[in-house]
Amino acid sequence: MALKLACQYWRNLDQPHRRTFVALHHGYHGDTVGAMSVGEDSIFTQPFAPLLFPVIRVHAPHCYRCPLGLKRATCQVDCLADLEQALQTRGEEVAGVIVEPMLQGAGGMIVWPSEFLAGVGRLCKRYGTLLIADEVLTGFGRTGRMFACEHASLTPDMVCLSKALTAGYLPLGATVVTNAVYEAFLSDDRTKTFFHGHSFTANPLACAVAVASLDLFREQDLLGRIRRLEAQLRAGLSPLRALPGVGDVRVIGGVGIIELVTDEQTRRAGGYLDGIGPRLTAAFVERGLLLRPLGNVLYFMPPYVITDDEVAWALGEIAAVLNIAASAAARC
Repeated sequence: MALKLACQYWRNLDQPHRRTFVALHHGYHGDTVGAMSVGEDSIFTQPFAPLLFPVIRVHAPHCYRCPLGLKRATCQVDCLADLEQALQTRGEEVAGVIVEPMLQGAGGMIVWPSEFLAGVGRLCKRYGTLLIADEVLTGFGRTGRMFACEHASLTPDMVCLSKALTAGYLPLGATVVTNAVYEAFLSDDRTKTFFHGHSFTANPLACAVAVASLDLFREQDLLGRIRRLEAQLRAGLSPLRALPGVGDVRVIGGVGIIELVTDEQTRRAGGYLDGIGPRLTAAFVERGLLLRPLGNVLYFMPPYVITDDEVAWALGEIAAVLNIAASAAARC
């Protein structure tokens, strides 16, 4: 919906040539044709490649695997150069820049420096294009702020929301836009109408669940709970960096991430189809813990109602399984 809105926004402003999107490497935005188009080329999208529209794809800050060999302190300048170059050369045809702020999910659970996100916002303003924040995964506290864009004090032009909007109990999504975008569609000219809708749009039961979920944020200190969860994840996962085969440990808000590698020097890994993922899943299920690694990337993203004792137990199981895996690898 956000892609369609952005395209028609410029058309309503008599700039129909602005219909190209800038997307980031490692991005994932869903499984419809438009969402796959702005996502990274991958095993998810390969069967449908002839259906996808072209996009301008630029660097995203994967600090552990930085293709530019940069240090975090310089990435907000150098890593952003790719985006600035794209906007400098093709900005007049760009309808919008779409990002997963602070945490890229299915592309590898990649955590960003907030400086990069702030830089994306500055460049979109400088070159006069729309910024679309896909907060389907990151919204409603998952990264430690109510919305991930808050890490960079950033107000995007559009925000895509779902998942935790209803705490996952019922399917519901919302695409939220600024007044400036809204006003481009506010007209007696019906050709400027956004003709988009689904049979179950604004389903009243799903909306009621969303209201109840939002009430919990108002009534309880859920963000405080997430801060405590973040501290527990950092304390529990950081020691695992020392294990053979553990390349990187990343924590943001209520998400703990362990990236496994087959060679710590070259950081070689098997990617999404790495057989280690199913093996780890089976090992965790045997222990009563349901985790679904993204290939060689293991992550723990518990519900906010989890207790400290339950977190400690889960972290203990993760450590035990990885220690067993490390010992087995050493014997080989």
